[in-house]
Amino acid sequence: MKLRDKQKAEVKSALLRAGEELFMTKGFTETTIEEITATAGVARGTFYNYFQAKEDLALELLYETVELTPEQVDDFFITTSGTVNQIQAIITTSVEWAIKRPELFMVALIEKMKRGLTPEHSNGNLFRKMITEAFERGQIAGVVTKERCPQDLAHDIDGLYMVHMVRWYYYGKKNDLLSTLLSAVNTYLSGALIKH
Repeated sequence: MKLRDKQKAEVKSALLRAGEELFMTKGFTETTIEEITATAGVARGTFYNYFQAKEDLALELLYETVELTPEQVDDFFITTSGTVNQIQAIITTSVEWAIKRPELFMVALIEKMKRGLTPEHSNGNLFRKMITEAFERGQIAGVVTKERCPQDLAHDIDGLYMVHMVRWYYYGKKNDLLSTLLSAVNTYLSGALIKH
């Protein structure tokens, strides 16, 4: 990596970390771009070299938090046996991340829905990719129905995830989100799995 590229990556990382820290302590709405750049130690205008708005930074945080190599993905599927266990583990990890950053998660989710697409990011859709792969492996193993493609099944799980996250957030974060979501997913999976 060239020195200039390395410096750009460091500045972007500093902006992301500053944004995440401020969003978690002050809240998304109360955090200003000036505060983000001051915390990151860069000029205000520098922010716009990397992001058009705070919402873009929030989306980037949502999509860049977990980076897995292909080897790590393979290792996950080798060490976590069974489609149900794999999907539950993926959901558990995602929920644990979101519970620590509920406002950030909601802002990013709303922006994602407003824009109608997932940003082009190397890990932009890791949750969906992992769920899709779990269903693909399940179909190959003969434990998941082939009536629908793995991408459609993963889309359904993603939809359940989003609905339960929004409901949990807007109803005051009072219920046990993980248990409620896993119960809904297990109900869905009972129809997607082949009965032996």
